[in-house]
Amino acid sequence: MSGIFHTLKKNKLKMKKILLILVAALGLTATAQTGFKKSDKFVEGSVSYTKTKDVDATYTFAPTVGYFVTDKTAVGISVETGKDATGSSTSVGLFARHYFLNVGQNFKVYSQLGVNNNNDADVKSYVSADLGLGLNYFVTQNLALTTSLTSLASYNDQTSTFNVGFNGVKNPFTTTTPTFGVIYKF
Repeated sequence: MSGIFHTLKKNKLKMKKILLILVAALGLTATAQTGFKKSDKFVEGSVSYTKTKDVDATYTFAPTVGYFVTDKTAVGISVETGKDATGSSTSVGLFARHYFLNVGQNFKVYSQLGVNNNNDADVKSYVSADLGLGLNYFVTQNLALTTSLTSLASYNDQTSTFNVGFNGVKNPFTTTTPTFGVIYKF
């Protein structure tokens, strides 16, 4: 009989811990501010560079400009230029970004839909679209570090491919070309 009471007491303690963790998590997301407000503007940029033995260097430079139409939703223009072993490429596109999760005061998770017109050196112009997740970490009120986390869906007009699905979160420290960036809000 005492074994049953001991098991019930132990389970009750586990439930209290789980409840405390859930309340803390809800409190973090409920009290956090998005860090943005309607009519805020931002510039964002990322640079990547990869050089491996016996292979030409690969680089990309991707500036972005955005405008908040609501406290959590921004629209903007993106440009990306780069070079790899097959030649140079340029991409110009439009995006819509929505911030939907705050973890504490500094981490902001967003989803982003982008449509791009791509031009490669050896291929005719083609259109691509991507729906993905990203993360900002605010170092100051106006300055944040940013990275893309994963692609949930993508379309490529050149190859007529459409991909849907969550293939896991990209670890920006282990990919061949990490994509870290900086965002400045003004």
